[in-house]
Parts: sequence; C-alpha cells; structure tokens
Amino acid sequence: MSMKTASRLGTALAVVAGLLARPAAEAARAEGIDTTRPYTVVVGPPRGHAPSERVDARRTGQSRSRLPVAPVDKWRRHAGGTIEVPPVVDETGRIYVTLSVPEVVAFGPDGKEVWRTRLGGAPAIAPPVLTSDGTILLVTSSGTAVGLGRDGRVRFATPLGQRGRDLDVAPLARSDGSVVIGGRALVELDPNGGVRARASLPERAVGALIEGPEGTIATSESGGVYVFRPPNPPKKIGTFGGPLRRGAALEGGRTLLAVVGGKSLVGFDLRTGLTHVRAGDVGLGLYDEPVTIHPRGFAMVSTSTGLLLGVDAAGNERLRMVLDKSAQPVAPDPAAPAGTAAATAFFNPPADARTSPALLVDAEGRVAFARASGRVGVARPDGNVALASEKLCAAPVAMQPAGDDKLVVACRDGTIWMLGM
Repeated sequence: MSMKTASRLGTALAVVAGLLARPAAEAARAEGIDTTRPYTVVVGPPRGHAPSERVDARRTGQSRSRLPVAPVDKWRRHAGGTIEVPPVVDETGRIYVTLSVPEVVAFGPDGKEVWRTRLGGAPAIAPPVLTSDGTILLVTSSGTAVGLGRDGRVRFATPLGQRGRDLDVAPLARSDGSVVIGGRALVELDPNGGVRARASLPERAVGALIEGPEGTIATSESGGVYVFRPPNPPKKIGTFGGPLRRGAALEGGRTLLAVVGGKSLVGFDLRTGLTHVRAGDVGLGLYDEPVTIHPRGFAMVSTSTGLLLGVDAAGNERLRMVLDKSAQPVAPDPAAPAGTAAATAFFNPPADARTSPALLVDAEGRVAFARASGRVGVARPDGNVALASEKLCAAPVAMQPAGDDKLVVACRDGTIWMLGM
C-alpha cells in the first residue's frame, strides 16, 4: 500500500470514527427518527375534498371539486349534538364531524352513519384536520391531540401541555406528514403523534395556522404576524395594524390578506412586513371574515348586509354581487326629514350583527355562500344566484366542498345538510 493510499484510508477511518463518536442525542435530534422503532411515513399534501378548515393549507377557500350550479337538498342528518367547528371531507366523500360533546361522527357520501367514536371526557375544541397519511387529528379541550384512523380507532393520544383556548386555532397539516397545533403556544407533532417541537407565543393566535414559504404562519388577536420554523422560536415579522377575529389567507407566495377591525381589507407582505389597505369601509356593514381568494387572483369578502365584493391587488373592484335581501338598495322616502332613518335607508341598509361562514369558490368562479340568516346558495360568474334555501337552518357554522356538484353545510344545532345537483 502506498503512503498516499494509507493516508486517505486513515482520513476516511477518522471521519467514520468521528461520526460514531457523536452523542446519540445529537443524532436523534438531527434525524427526528427513532431507529429502534421502524415505521412508514406518508408525505405529500393531505388528500380530500376539504381536508382542513378553508379547504387548503393556505386557507384560500378554493374548492378543487366543482360546486353545484343549482344546489338542492339531497339529504340531511342530525349528528346527535351541537356543532361549533367545520367538518372535514376526505377523497371518498366521507364527512367527519366533531361535536360539542366528546364525540366524532363519520357519515358516508349517502348520509349513512359509518362510525361514532368517543373522545373520553373532553370534546374537540379546534377544527379537525386530515393529515398526509389520512389520520383524522383532533385537539380536545383537555389539551390532548387525538389521532383517529379512517376506521374511527384511536391511533395516538398526545398530551400537549396546554388546554382550552390556548389550543383552539385550526391546526396545520404539513406536506411532510407533521401537524402544527396552536393558540397561546405552537406544538409540532410528527406523523405518529410524537412532540417534535414546542414554543410559546407572546400573544394568542386566532383563525388558522397557515403554511408559508418560510414556515408556519400564525396571526394574533392584535394583528401580529409570526413565523415558526423549528428549532428557532416564533419570530414576529410585522403586524396588520389592528385586531383580527378569524385569521388570514395567503395569496400567492408572499401576501397575507385579512379583514382588520371588520372595516378594512388589508394585505401584508411577508418579505418586507409592509401593509397596504386594499379596500376600506364601504359603508355597507362590516366585512365578514376570513378572506377567500378567487382563482383569478383577487380577494373576495362579503359584508354583513349580504354584498359580495372582489378586489384585486391594486384596489380595483373586480366583482360585486348581492347575496342577501338586506343588501338590496332601499329607496329613501323623499317626504321624510333629512337625516332620518327613512331618508337615509338607501345608504345605510340594515346589517345582521352575526358573522356568516366564509365563502367557497371553485375553479370556474362559482361562489358558495351561507348567510347568518340561513340563506344558502351559489352565485354564478354571470351574477345570477341559485338559492338552495332562504333559511336552511338558524345558525350555519361552515360549508365544505364534498365532491363534484356536492356541498356540505354544518349547522350549530347539529344538522348536516348535503346539497347537490
């Protein structure tokens, strides 16, 4: 053996020895995998017609399946308890509903109950989410993350060290199979329910966690914007400049959109931290939250009076539709004294103080809506509105796409409605 070859061999052996000499904890921290317990990890975006609240990880409200042009009632079922959070829908059309009692119910596409699972003594407090491998993940009010298989059996139950409103933000299922849970703190779980990272937020998050280009995005009650990318702690990158109630949506790769204080549609640039007002107070009631992103690239919001507005990045109005009767202009009474309610009715139509569920939109520009009044329908791109019902239920909680020409509506009284063609 030549001196040169011996030198190279000695160097290689030294490198291998150095790797073997590393502390076991360091190797485990780098890989995040326990080699004594082999398992398969499924990665990729979660499958389903509506795998999470607001459909996708950017919270755009964009349906990948076609919304019904003229929705009609196909079936309805009562879940056996009240509903406070949106259901999720998998790729087969099965609907998973969490109740205000400690139960989860699965309904088939035909409305038949498939299974019902008890969650101990604590109900789910955050919207459910489907993960990359099809696990249904729930967060209970006692501070436990519960993973259910598609058969309803418990796969794991992980204590999170927080409870109640500290965990009520909609979780984020990431493409690597992990899930981020949040509220007052952010907890990242691996695909098998193990805690992979944990960090505190200086203020409580609201709405839903968002998958951003640099990590998980959380928005706070005061309008703060934080990015979480373990092992680093959450970093505040800016603020919307006012209070948020139901979080934000990600437009493209760098712009967060949110309704601030109910009266302004504001954009936040993730790269610069700068904000711009895309639409101000239109004098037609408060804006409903959160924002929906149209496939053509503009933001959509509805008002408490039932007016639908679409606004592009330059602040130009791209869409205007009337969704509710209260948004119809009311002619003033010319005989009424100036300044009275009758004289100003045209400019100040009555508003419903309750918030309506967020809008949905499909690739063809059909917009599904459920008003706080119970009015449910689909607005077509030509401006015509096809109503499913003037009062489907007293308090609609959420809508989710459930397959081509299918739309599921969850009501607070526990009723699940399937609308279709």
